[in-house]
Amino acid sequence: EAQHERTPPEGQAFPEFDPSVHVCEPFPIPESWPRWRAVDYGYAVPYGHLWFARSPVGRIYAYREGYGQRKTAGEQAYAMRLASAGEKYFVSVGDPAMWASQREGQRFQSVADQYGEMGVQLTPATNERLAGKALVHRAMEWGEQAPPVLQVFRTCHNLIRTLPMLPVDPNKPEDVDTTAEDHLYDA
Repeated sequence: EAQHERTPPEGQAFPEFDPSVHVCEPFPIPESWPRWRAVDYGYAVPYGHLWFARSPVGRIYAYREGYGQRKTAGEQAYAMRLASAGEKYFVSVGDPAMWASQREGQRFQSVADQYGEMGVQLTPATNERLAGKALVHRAMEWGEQAPPVLQVFRTCHNLIRTLPMLPVDPNKPEDVDTTAEDHLYDA
């Protein structure tokens, strides 16, 4: 009778995440639903790609992910382009750091430009970390009579694995610990 009650681990950034509520079976996304993509770049650390769609009633589905490391920006973008074949997106966003083109006095091609060369045009996302975390909290809120706004296809294994393990920052309790595996969350 208390199966719906759960005690999240201490220090969990998103205690409301419950796979029995937030994870759903994949289904064909109707073409009429707005779609968008999000990128968190990484090479030595994992990169993360997420694909989203919004239903007419406002529910948001994370329906695909890309995740890995030791791939160049071009290889990551090419994989994203292939996985997106035949789909239309109103926006694809990336971490603003992807537009950096100078370091230690040296100029180089930005990661965003490398994605663009492979056919993935990105728009800079916001780095408003606290507002973003609050938005994720609101999207995951749920109750017996109110389903969550955010649903994750069960095929998004890395998002399902990393989101509930993501800890809060011990020095900034309103933020996540950015030294943890936060790449898909950042996306």
